[in-house]
Amino acid sequence: MEGPRFFCLIGLSGSGKSTVAPLLAQRLRRPCVDLDREIERRSGRSVALLFEEGEDRFRELESRALREALEGTESLILACGAGILERGENRELLTRAQVVWLTVDPETAAARLQGPGAAERPLLKGAGPLAERLRTLLQARRAGYAAAAHAIVDTSGLTPEEVVDRIAERLAIA
Repeated sequence: MEGPRFFCLIGLSGSGKSTVAPLLAQRLRRPCVDLDREIERRSGRSVALLFEEGEDRFRELESRALREALEGTESLILACGAGILERGENRELLTRAQVVWLTVDPETAAARLQGPGAAERPLLKGAGPLAERLRTLLQARRAGYAAAAHAIVDTSGLTPEEVVDRIAERLAIA
């Protein structure tokens, strides 16, 4: 298989990583791994429960899952958690992949996150409007996302299929 072996999607919660990754994987005929789901599968606990044990513990599991995925022999599409760049180790690991930053405005992300799954996102819990919490996280993470990204795709107002098309255009892939 030609081209990069790994494509990693990064970005704010609600940017579409978990939705777009399987579609990109289908287009490129590669397996897809959602790191949060993989961590849950391995640990037998939800991300929310793992965060109750402490964010450091979750980040340790996240780093291990990322390392194992990127050290594997199989070419993959990875949907990374929004905080994947919190650890220097992960920033270094992501240099092995083509990284796409899926951007989204905080209001659109908040609208996408409404519903039963919102309670499962530990870093989004708290007082005040969800869009404000997302804006705060985005401001804290923006420079890291930008530094890691090989391509940037704004998902606001696009269908998941259109996002895949934009990724393909930006990275000149099939």
